[in-house]
Amino acid sequence: MAPQEINSAGMWPRLRKDFARLRAVKGRGLAATLVDAFLFDSGFQALVAHRIAHALALVGIPLLPAICRRWAVAACAIDILPRAEIGGGCIVAHGIGLVIGGRTVIGEDCTLLHGVTLGEARFTELDCPRLGDRVTVGAGAIVLGKIEIGDDAMIGAGSVVLADVAPGMTVAGVPARVVGNNEGTSTK
Repeated sequence: MAPQEINSAGMWPRLRKDFARLRAVKGRGLAATLVDAFLFDSGFQALVAHRIAHALALVGIPLLPAICRRWAVAACAIDILPRAEIGGGCIVAHGIGLVIGGRTVIGEDCTLLHGVTLGEARFTELDCPRLGDRVTVGAGAIVLGKIEIGDDAMIGAGSVVLADVAPGMTVAGVPARVVGNNEGTSTK
C-alpha cells in the first residue's frame, strides 16, 4: 500500500472496513458489535481516534491530532502517532501497550496484539516498518527501523524482528527467524 493511497477522504471507508472485520471476527449482529466496539473495545476506540487524528493531520490542523492521540493514550493505553498510515480492516486485539511510530505503514486487514512496538530504531532515523496486507503481529513483538514485512506474514509473540520478512512467512524468536509459512509448514 503506497502512502498516497491513504488520505483524509478515505477515513470513512477504512473505518467501515475496520468495523466490518471486527463484526466478522466477533460473529455478532450489527447492534451488538456496535455497542461492544464503542463501549468496551479499547483497540477499536484507539483506532477510531487515530483515524480522526490522521485525517486532521493530513489537512494541516495542528492541535486536534495531538488531542486525539492523548485521549487514546489516556483512555486505552494505546499510542498511535497521527502520521502513521493504517489500512482498512485493521484489528487491535487487547491493545494495551501498543505503540505505532509516526512513519509506520500498515497494510489492509492486519491484526496487532497487545504490547506490540512498531517504530523508528533511533530518534535520528526516520525509517519505520512497513507491514503488508493481512499481517499478524503477536503480543509483545518489536519491529523497529526500515523493515519490510510481506503480505500474509506472521510475527510470533515476543519476537524482535531485525530483518525483512518475506510474504507468507512466520517468524518467531529473538532475533526473529523463519519458523514456517502461512500454510503452517515448519522449516525445521
